[in-house]
Amino acid sequence: MLQRSELENSLKLLPSHLAVMLENLPRDISSKICEIRLRTGRPLTLTLTDTTIIPDREMTVTPKDIELTAARAFRYSMHSSAAQLCEGYAVWSGGIRVGISGTASLDGGRVINVRDISSLNIRIPREITGCADEIFNSCFNVRPISLLIAGEPSSGKTTFLRDLARSCGGIYRTAIIDERSEIAATVSGVPTNDVGIMTDIFDRYPRKAAIETAVRVMSPQVLICDEIGSAEDIASLEYICDSGVALIATCHCGSLSELSDKPNISKFLARGIFDTVLLLKDRAVHDIRNAGDLLCLAR
Repeated sequence: MLQRSELENSLKLLPSHLAVMLENLPRDISSKICEIRLRTGRPLTLTLTDTTIIPDREMTVTPKDIELTAARAFRYSMHSSAAQLCEGYAVWSGGIRVGISGTASLDGGRVINVRDISSLNIRIPREITGCADEIFNSCFNVRPISLLIAGEPSSGKTTFLRDLARSCGGIYRTAIIDERSEIAATVSGVPTNDVGIMTDIFDRYPRKAAIETAVRVMSPQVLICDEIGSAEDIASLEYICDSGVALIATCHCGSLSELSDKPNISKFLARGIFDTVLLLKDRAVHDIRNAGDLLCLAR
């Protein structure tokens, strides 16, 4: 269940009339909000844990609503946040991430600016203490293992990863590569989420630099990354495993059989880097496979 403080924090981004509308929602609805979506000229929509709703079809989002919300998300400093804007997101306090879409300005195929912002997706992180306890107790109580957490968007991967970090960080030296401040929600060097007493956080580092630095200077037993799968990830993550560090990572995937269609993930499976793969659906463990099964999935 979403904590009231997490929702109140996200409402600080919105124009007052939209915030008031959401504040007046029944508790059984507001407690299940995962995303607040604003699209110019259309009504605000809410992604709940089990469905999507439109709380007021007559109240449409205006360009000024979008402009004000985006300005707050970037703390009225869009120019100094150009890199994040070009990557399509802003980070608000408490680990809230605001996804952005608009019209891109390009230079040689590279996005150098985003103007005419038309949609915003305010993703509210959830800290559900104990949601990964069963997996931690069955897989990590003797030694840390390498675990891949797969699932579709909004399946609960980051929430699960955050709780696993809390447990691992209680008994193992753990490093989190937190590129978008979504896992630990660090503010002024202090994590606002419980990610474990023995956990070091590399907040908003580029992934490759963070991984190399973490292994070199913090000697972690466990390293945690969110959303792997790019070609650039391969060399960096192989470096982790060659260093004897257990890797816990997430990737987008609708089923375990789809993993073999992802060439970079498939390479990891073929190398037997992960001891276990776990599939989340609807914020619960749907399937789990061991290393032997994974070899059958790899091409």
